[in-house]
Amino acid sequence: MTKIVTRLIVIGIITTFCVGVMIGSVILINQRSLQDGYLINIAGKQRMLTQKITKEVFVINSQNKQGFRELNLAIREFESNLNILQYGSQEKSITPLVNPTIIRQLDLIKNQWLMFKESIGDFQKNASSISADKNFLDDNNPIILRLSDNIVKAMVEAKMPPKVIDEAGKQRMLIQRMAYLFIRYATRWDSISYYEFKEAYDLYDSVILGFYRNKTYQSNPKIYQAIKEAYEFWEIYSKSLQNVLVTQEKIVEDLRSIAAQNTDLLNQIDWMVNYYSDISTHSRSYLEKFQYAAAFIMILLALYSIKNLFNIHAHLEKFVQKTQMLAQGEIKGDLAEVIKLEGESELSVASKNLSKFLNRFHIAKETSNRAKELSEDISEEIAKISEEISEKLEVAQISQAKRKSIKNAINLGEDIAIQSSEQLIVVARLLDKLHSILQEIEESCKEKEGKK
Repeated sequence: MTKIVTRLIVIGIITTFCVGVMIGSVILINQRSLQDGYLINIAGKQRMLTQKITKEVFVINSQNKQGFRELNLAIREFESNLNILQYGSQEKSITPLVNPTIIRQLDLIKNQWLMFKESIGDFQKNASSISADKNFLDDNNPIILRLSDNIVKAMVEAKMPPKVIDEAGKQRMLIQRMAYLFIRYATRWDSISYYEFKEAYDLYDSVILGFYRNKTYQSNPKIYQAIKEAYEFWEIYSKSLQNVLVTQEKIVEDLRSIAAQNTDLLNQIDWMVNYYSDISTHSRSYLEKFQYAAAFIMILLALYSIKNLFNIHAHLEKFVQKTQMLAQGEIKGDLAEVIKLEGESELSVASKNLSKFLNRFHIAKETSNRAKELSEDISEEIAKISEEISEKLEVAQISQAKRKSIKNAINLGEDIAIQSSEQLIVVARLLDKLHSILQEIEESCKEKEGKK
């Protein structure tokens, strides 16, 4: 049987280990949940930022905005979050995941982001360059419209043919149509608007050029002056219009690229967010299962502890019962043998030690009895020798001083013998008294057994 202390130590160590594992797993689950929450939040925010960046691009394009502050802030935040996902952050106590799939996915997202950012950079450059020409066209559209209208008025005053006046009047319509088609093309990016714009542009340009070179109109100073002013201003206006159209074609290409890349980037980020969520769920599930296993082990340990406690309790009861029987004199037979407990526990060892003590007590009693008998024999021998010496001393022819010295030596030997005998008697009496107590216990046990 295992010693009680050993069993208690083993139970204590296993209990401490299980409790430590439970506490450690709870702490690990909390830390992992906190970090997973940060990572999932950052990854989810990346999806929002891609949409915000794309929205800012289209707002700038549609409203002809010149500032890129919100767009640049969103770009910097996206890059900062991507850096945290790849390399972690000491400031926020975030460690990057070492999962190979996540690492590959982040590399794909970074490559996709670099292409996306390049398209945005091209858009910003083109949007900045087109802004001045757009403002010029917006500011001078009423002027070119007024100059076209002056040609019509001059022809009406000169009583030109209705067909000519109608042709000049269409120029005013073409100016407005070009503005409308350009806005529609910038918004819809459709080829129909583009080609209709080109038709309107070419028609206006050919008509104004025809008016400017017409000899008949040159002969009329007022009409020619109106045509000349309109033509000269159209040459300046048309250059800005051509620049805007070329730049707008580049912007449209950028917008198409941004729209397509935004979808691809969003899909990549969305896949990463879902994968982050799956990893977090699996890790938490694994730790929860580990907790359940630890709890099951603790239940088994509790049952084992209860079993051992019952064994210890039974052993203690036996030991207490033996000592009570010893105290109350209920033991029959050899005390040393009866009080023994089988096993190797501490109580069994204590019982065996007590049994050894009783055996040694019996041995000491027997030794004392033999010593007492030996002391009595020695005393008798000393008495006989002293008596013989005294008889011979009476007839011996020696001096009085010598006689007295011999008598003193005889008396001293008798005193030593008597003293030793008295000490042995005292020891023997003490052992007899203890022995009588034990005998009373045995007799009491026998009497109680007889009564039963």
